[in-house]
Amino acid sequence: MKKVLATLLLAFVVTMSASAQFEQGKKYLGADFNRFDLSINGDSDLSLSLGGNAGYCIADNLLLMGQFGFAYMDSDLSLLSVGAKIRYFIPDTGIFLSGGTKFVHGSNSYNDFCVTPEVGYCYFLNGHLAIQPSLYYDLSFSDQSNRSRFGVAVGLGWYF
Repeated sequence: MKKVLATLLLAFVVTMSASAQFEQGKKYLGADFNRFDLSINGDSDLSLSLGGNAGYCIADNLLLMGQFGFAYMDSDLSLLSVGAKIRYFIPDTGIFLSGGTKFVHGSNSYNDFCVTPEVGYCYFLNGHLAIQPSLYYDLSFSDQSNRSRFGVAVGLGWYF
């Protein structure tokens, strides 16, 4: 019984400290080290990317972010992207939902505009640093059948 109570108390303390990071006025810096994309049309191209983002909590549980990134694909297409997104944290869970837009520019005169819904989880390692795994979908406006991608991202975030 003592172990159960201790576990519940620990879960409560971790949840309370995590939710304090999503208060209005908090700032955020983050990096996505790997994003693995799967093409919707069945392409076997693997995309690996590195990205960064920064943000500000405009309200409790609501984070507005700017983002940039670089990606390399098997088909020798390198991509640069810049965009913005908004992230909503479901209170007391660490789960987040976000949506954003980005402009993508690549070699071979490739330009695209994408809308990206995402769902993920913030797991805090300490009071500020979190690991953030997520699932996302890049919906291409220029060529939905060939350029839209589903993917998995793993990132680090610093909340201060």
